[in-house]
Amino acid sequence: MVELDRVRDELKISKKALQFAATGSQSITVSEGKKTDNKIIVVDSIYNDSIQYNDLTKVYYTIGTDTVNIALDIKNTAYFYVYNYKRYKHQKNFFKRLFTWDWKKIKGLEYELVNTNELFDVQDVRVVEI
Repeated sequence: MVELDRVRDELKISKKALQFAATGSQSITVSEGKKTDNKIIVVDSIYNDSIQYNDLTKVYYTIGTDTVNIALDIKNTAYFYVYNYKRYKHQKNFFKRLFTWDWKKIKGLEYELVNTNELFDVQDVRVVEI
């Protein structure tokens, strides 16, 4: 709950306008090895190393005399917010609105989806109000 409030404050969403908030954590750990066809990659030793893309994404690899092993560790937390908004129907400056007496507002819902791991791309999100 504390993290939901912290991210909501960063996005500048008011508590009053917030209708729905959700969070979910994902963790992916994949390990795969491949045996080479009698090719000597490293002579008489095993080579271990890792590549860290960011704090939440790390790749471990091990190169042996006849195998290559790779382990992938990815973590992410997604924050989803649905909130109300009020806007003027016609976007005019204050003086035009004053002279035309156009103060009509429209209401609607907006949503925001935030991932903690910047390697995650949001491709398709659909929010349906029933």
